[in-house]
Amino acid sequence: MIPNLAAYVTVNPGLALFAGAPALKRVVPVAVDRAIRDIIQPVVERSVTIACLTSRELILKDFAAEPDDGRVRKAAHLMVSNLAGSLALVTCKEPLRVSIGNNLRALLAAAAGAGDAVLVEQAVSVAAADNLELGCMLIEKAATEKAMRDVDEQLAGALALRRKHAERREPFFDASALGPKGARFPAELLDELFPKP
Repeated sequence: MIPNLAAYVTVNPGLALFAGAPALKRVVPVAVDRAIRDIIQPVVERSVTIACLTSRELILKDFAAEPDDGRVRKAAHLMVSNLAGSLALVTCKEPLRVSIGNNLRALLAAAAGAGDAVLVEQAVSVAAADNLELGCMLIEKAATEKAMRDVDEQLAGALALRRKHAERREPFFDASALGPKGARFPAELLDELFPKP
């Protein structure tokens, strides 16, 4: 995460609960941090796995005739980062809102004791809404960075093969990306549409 998360967390000073007890403001960054930690790992893992599988398959197929490993790697990074970030963002939004609310509710109950339930619920809903975008951004960033590392590992063999052909100054075509007719593409595909070197 980021070490000074508290500096980025928004605490609305106009909330009646925090106006009456300013010391309670310190629990909001703790609740946001806990909420992010609760959901970041499963969201990132799921998003990265899907994004890497999809990106690897499409990149190897679409760039079967591309000899430049730098272009293939850059295309893979662009695709996997956008896909993983978007998947993580869509997946994390509602669970993060709920987790921030639950953590903040628990911390406020422990710190304030049996305070006014209406004020606590108001503070919880406003703080969760105010800090949702920050949490989503951090989770999206974590997913993007992990996806780029993972796709590099998954494409290492294909990139090495391209470098080897470049050293020998041979034309490159990855026939394994196409497979025999009917294996990777439908057998009914017209010859004119079937990929060729």
